[in-house]
Amino acid sequence: ILKVTIAFTTLPITILGTSYETAKAEDSKGLYITGNYGSSAINKADWKATISNIDYKGNLQFKDGSGWESGMGYDFGTLRTECTYAQSINDIKSITAQVNEGAYKGTSASATASGDLKITNIFINSYLDFPIGKDKKFTSYIGGGIGGSKIDIDNIMVVKEEIQAASTWLFGYQGKFGLSYSISKNLNIFGEGISSKFSD
Repeated sequence: ILKVTIAFTTLPITILGTSYETAKAEDSKGLYITGNYGSSAINKADWKATISNIDYKGNLQFKDGSGWESGMGYDFGTLRTECTYAQSINDIKSITAQVNEGAYKGTSASATASGDLKITNIFINSYLDFPIGKDKKFTSYIGGGIGGSKIDIDNIMVVKEEIQAASTWLFGYQGKFGLSYSISKNLNIFGEGISSKFSD
């Protein structure tokens, strides 16, 4: 049985979207829904596999992709908590491979890869809001969350053998920072950055 371990160290996502809230800035509390869409960049993806009793390793490079997120939360005032569902997709750009054992350790091996990497996150997030100015039109915030991250990646070819790649749920966590602007009592727009990591 061929096994593959893929490690993703970071997943920064820059997003711009719309948050529909029940009240302006910090003036009231209540339920809200949120959604966003933006770009997704993968910093690193390593792989390992055993083929014909020989260990191989390498890394994958990805093109910039896209990501989206939606969810529902409750605003307590300066503190908000929400549950979100998010996905990002990045096409595979290139792959490297080398022998990882014995006298030929470090020797390059032939490998090809195509397709994409899809990451699905289900997180519980919390935020601290910091209203700016007297009218509180702008609000900066920081936050983070924990939950499950599902990794789906297409198979790769190494020394003419197809390797079944990862498709599994992992423990995930993320940090967020952003700035929102209150257009009306019930409508905010915001821009934020997200950095996500996974347990393996």
